[in-house]
Amino acid sequence: MSITTTAIVQEYGAFYQDAGQNKKRILSMLSQGREITNLATPIKTDDTIYRLANASFRTLVQPFQKTFTQKGGVEIVPNEIRVFRFKIDDEFMPDELYGTWLGFLAKGGLNRKDWPFVKWLIEVYYARQIDQDMELNEYYKGVYKAPATGVAGADGTGMDGLKKQLQAGVDADTMNSVDVGSLHADTIFDQVELFVDKIAEVYQGIPMDVCMSKYWTKKYLQDKRSQGFYQNKSDKEINTGIDFTPQDVKGLASMVGTDDIFCTPKENFLHLSPITMTKNQFKIEEAKRAVAVMGDWSEGLGFGINQAVWTNIQKSAGSGSV
Repeated sequence: MSITTTAIVQEYGAFYQDAGQNKKRILSMLSQGREITNLATPIKTDDTIYRLANASFRTLVQPFQKTFTQKGGVEIVPNEIRVFRFKIDDEFMPDELYGTWLGFLAKGGLNRKDWPFVKWLIEVYYARQIDQDMELNEYYKGVYKAPATGVAGADGTGMDGLKKQLQAGVDADTMNSVDVGSLHADTIFDQVELFVDKIAEVYQGIPMDVCMSKYWTKKYLQDKRSQGFYQNKSDKEINTGIDFTPQDVKGLASMVGTDDIFCTPKENFLHLSPITMTKNQFKIEEAKRAVAVMGDWSEGLGFGINQAVWTNIQKSAGSGSV
């Protein structure tokens, strides 16, 4: 990591003077926290592939007769959720802060790894940036690509996110695709109602988050407000509930820029993480005057039963009949 202080030095000078400055005076833009995993059911496992089986049953009931007439059957198919491994590697020279307005972060003796700057980075940069990177790049839009040896992996290549999983499920006819047409701000209210109408009736009474981007969530609320029976309502009274259902529209930052919708019961939406290692544990090493910060963790996100997932994503070209 390069520490760029050019503008600070130009404005405040190449020296440190204690004028009461502290960490509270270093302001940063808001960062995006994790959202989508809060909707999922947490599963703790050290498995690298979480294997499940989906059972479907044929009907049993028939009219009585004395003769034995076999009827029924069970089909059990495999389903798995892959757990992906992530890391952060960073290295920097905290002495670059010495003799600048930021010098208060470069105090603490000979051990650079104990300087206030390192603690500030962990609290303000690493922990928040990891959450933002996972939410915006990996959880929904990620497409895994094996890293080239010795080269840092690109954004969004650490895992196969939900968008890829939904497309694969629709193409394989294991997930339910609902055609509501291209989303439009003037019709999104009706399109969402059509979407939930297509959920299997046995699941109609189960609360579910109908997930989409924050943009389309806002357009849904605006279109809902425009309906005749909501005309006299304040915007604070227009909620994300989908009328006559236990479902709610849920806007997610991870889905920004997409026109996708998906829903599934929370019990079927699984977030896998290890028992033994978490994302906010860092190893700090000092070599000569350089400080290195490393972190390793694993995560997986997916669905227990594909048949209990609904999305407006349509089959990709060449995947079979639409």
